[in-house]
Amino acid sequence: MLARAVYRATLRGVHQIKKSGHPLQLSPPVTSEEWGTHTRLTPAELEEQREDVFPWAPADACGEAGALSADDLVRLARRRFAEPVDDEDAAQDDALAALRALHDLLGRHAASSHAVSHGVRVIASATFLGANEESGANLFAYRLRIKNERDDTVQLRSRHWVIADEDGAEDEVVPKGSHGVVGQTPTLAPGAEFQYASGTELRGPKGAIRGSFEFVSVGDGSTFEAEVRPFALVAPPAPGGAR
Repeated sequence: MLARAVYRATLRGVHQIKKSGHPLQLSPPVTSEEWGTHTRLTPAELEEQREDVFPWAPADACGEAGALSADDLVRLARRRFAEPVDDEDAAQDDALAALRALHDLLGRHAASSHAVSHGVRVIASATFLGANEESGANLFAYRLRIKNERDDTVQLRSRHWVIADEDGAEDEVVPKGSHGVVGQTPTLAPGAEFQYASGTELRGPKGAIRGSFEFVSVGDGSTFEAEVRPFALVAPPAPGGAR
């Protein structure tokens, strides 16, 4: 019965994925240790992430490496949690673990953003780290995943970063044309992916980040901007409702 409850919960998750218009990323939350780091993502690394955060989704269930579409999730739920099982206790343990992991993934999905512009895909998400003991501001780490889906090689040259609080007041944190990301100006061949993490402070409990990256085509020297759609910064309520 629990397995079927997980199946129904999965279908509710499917609705959330369809509403967002982009697949569920099978990636862990951003950690403070990642702040300032960068890496080149490979299919093997994406598979390792998937195995860590959602082992119930085998590689052959993912239409896109490291992600599940709504249709992928429906097929997975039917295959794993809608069929009768011999060991009910083991199935219940498996279903509970899957439900917790899916809940976490859908929570990060709701607070993420996904954009494709000029053939460059940018996926962004943030995690609340706690309060700065000195300033009292809320600390957030965020992760950007950038994939070149064009036919030519491109290089990231600069960025533009704006943070808005929950009232919509904007603070231009990184002016347009600022050099690179975490000290890097990565060159991405067709199909290549680059990921980096950084962080910020926010005085209030809620806000959002938006911006763009400027790229240059290595082949013809033309430039273009890849959009970073707004992604949420949300601090959980403090005990007793105080902040």
